[in-house]
Amino acid sequence: MSIEANKCNVPKCKGFVVFENADFDFNNLQVGKSNSYEFDDPKCTECGKQYYVVPHYVVVGDPDDEPLESACMTAFMKRENYRSFEEEQDPYEKIQKYIRLMGYTYSPNEVVKRYSDYKEGSYVSFTMKDCIKNLKPELEKLI
Repeated sequence: MSIEANKCNVPKCKGFVVFENADFDFNNLQVGKSNSYEFDDPKCTECGKQYYVVPHYVVVGDPDDEPLESACMTAFMKRENYRSFEEEQDPYEKIQKYIRLMGYTYSPNEVVKRYSDYKEGSYVSFTMKDCIKNLKPELEKLI
């Protein structure tokens, strides 16, 4: 199985159009809503715009649109992780998601402890200061 991601072409949308691009049935192509042969009809992960996967692996929104810019799965996963972080309501989980998003090796408990030390004037590393700066409301809720 192979998954492909393309950047959505709606202005200011940061979403992706994701679809499986393996095992297309070239012998049984269907004519779809776009009046062309279609393999799939994925939607943008954020704005919901409908696209159509047509032969030659071009993803279009409307016949007059330009093909979408290809994106790597790493960019798609990073965006999904960021969205998950932004939507998280639980302070502990949000801290954990931020640590994972930034690639830090701290535990949430360690960040909470170092935040308490930092408030008392202790030295903290640059990356720990980054956590503290970006997670202050969540850290305050856990102290």
